[in-house]
Amino acid sequence: MREVRVLPASERGQLAGLLAPRSAADAMAAYYALDHPTDRVTLLANFPRDEQPNAFLVLAQTGMDLFRPLAIPFAGHGDVLKALLKTALKPGQPVLITLPIGQRAAAEEVVDLSDVREAEILRLDPAMFVPQINVLVLESRTPDGWPRFEIHTGEMLQAAAGLNWRGDQFAEVYVEAQPAAAARGHRSAVLGVIAEHLLGERKIALFRAWDEDLEAKSDALNLGFRRTGTRRISAQAILRHDDTEASEG
Repeated sequence: MREVRVLPASERGQLAGLLAPRSAADAMAAYYALDHPTDRVTLLANFPRDEQPNAFLVLAQTGMDLFRPLAIPFAGHGDVLKALLKTALKPGQPVLITLPIGQRAAAEEVVDLSDVREAEILRLDPAMFVPQINVLVLESRTPDGWPRFEIHTGEMLQAAAGLNWRGDQFAEVYVEAQPAAAARGHRSAVLGVIAEHLLGERKIALFRAWDEDLEAKSDALNLGFRRTGTRRISAQAILRHDDTEASEG
């Protein structure tokens, strides 16, 4: 009989064996499960008969959304995924969720998804990287001390690139730009500078390329990012009340 229960943060090292450290597909789950500050994570693990966890779900408080925690499940089977979601989520509490696109159908058996976005995960290939030189790019720091690179025109922010998370080997970058600034190459410039900064830290940049933003994906590919074959969805998820009542019963 399997059991889903809270895993104390002091025991999070048990999850390391489930993750491939050099896999871009596992990188986000690895960061939040093993490296995100302990006071900002809740870990739920699935324990089969042998009492070693074989799947988990992380609920993380992040700067991306102050009111909705980020849910990152890591499960190889749909039934286990559903058990993790039923145990981790509270009725009426929205969370942000990210999971492999192939697990969407299983998740929707127990949660309602809205604002669904699909993305392809790109990985920087250092051998193909084209460094960017742009004297307009300025470096700043986030409250967490992470780097952020920006281009301004007067008081107006034109383009910026920063980090969603940063692990031992990988870091996920984001980029934002005004349409006119992107057309002038400013989006590509800040994305290239933060990718180069991470290479200096011996980390590889990952980029979540949203399906609806083909121009940003094109910029990344031109810089030397390459497809990993990994596709994910991001959405708001709310546990359905009938599933909550069934699990409590």
